[in-house]
Amino acid sequence: MTRPRFWFKSVATAGTDAGWTQRGAAPWLMVVALVLLGTATRLFFRDVPNFAPVAALALFAGYYFRSAWLALSVPLGIMLLSDQFLGGYDPRMMALVYGMLALPVAWRALLRRWLPVDGERPARAAVAVAGLIGCSLMSSVLFFLVTNFGCWLTMGAYEKSFAGLVHCYGQALPFFRHTLLGDLVFASAGFSAFALLTQWQLTRTSQRLAESR
Repeated sequence: MTRPRFWFKSVATAGTDAGWTQRGAAPWLMVVALVLLGTATRLFFRDVPNFAPVAALALFAGYYFRSAWLALSVPLGIMLLSDQFLGGYDPRMMALVYGMLALPVAWRALLRRWLPVDGERPARAAVAVAGLIGCSLMSSVLFFLVTNFGCWLTMGAYEKSFAGLVHCYGQALPFFRHTLLGDLVFASAGFSAFALLTQWQLTRTSQRLAESR
C-alpha cells in the first residue's frame, strides 16, 4: 500500500526539518498564498498603526517551511508588495524595519521544539501556548527596541542624549500596544488554523487507511 501524499507539509513532519511529502511547486505556492494574505491584511488594517500580520507570518513561515530562505521570502515579500501601495520612507529605517520583521523566522527551532505536530503524541497545550506567546512577545519587544533606537539614531527629531532616547521610546509606547496585540492576534489565529487543518488531515488520512484494509 502506497503512502498517502498531501499538497502541504504532512502532519508527521510539520514543525520538523524532515521536508515535504510532495515536492515541486507546492512550497512556492504556499509562499505566494501567505504573501498575498499578509499583504491584503496589512492593507486592510492600514489605519491602525503597527497592527499588522507580518511578524506573525514570519513566525509561521519559519516553523512551516523546511528552507529558511523560503521562510524569509514571506515577510520580505509582504513588505515589498504592500509598500508599493503604502509608500516608502527613509531607506535606513526601511531596511531596519524589514530586518526586524523577518527576524521571527530565527525562532524556528524554538517553535518546533514547543509546537510539535505529531499524530501519536500531540504537544501539551500549555507548553505550546507558552512557546508561541513567548516567541511572539520576543519579536514584538525586539522590534520596538531596535526600530526606535534606529529612529533616535538616524532621525533629527530627538536630541542625541540618553534623555532624547528615553523620550523617543516614550513617544513610541502607544504604537507598541498595537504591535503586541497584532503579533499575538495574528500568530494565535495562524497557528490555530494550522493545528485545525493538520488535525483534520490526520483524521481524514486515518479514515482512508482504515477503509483500505
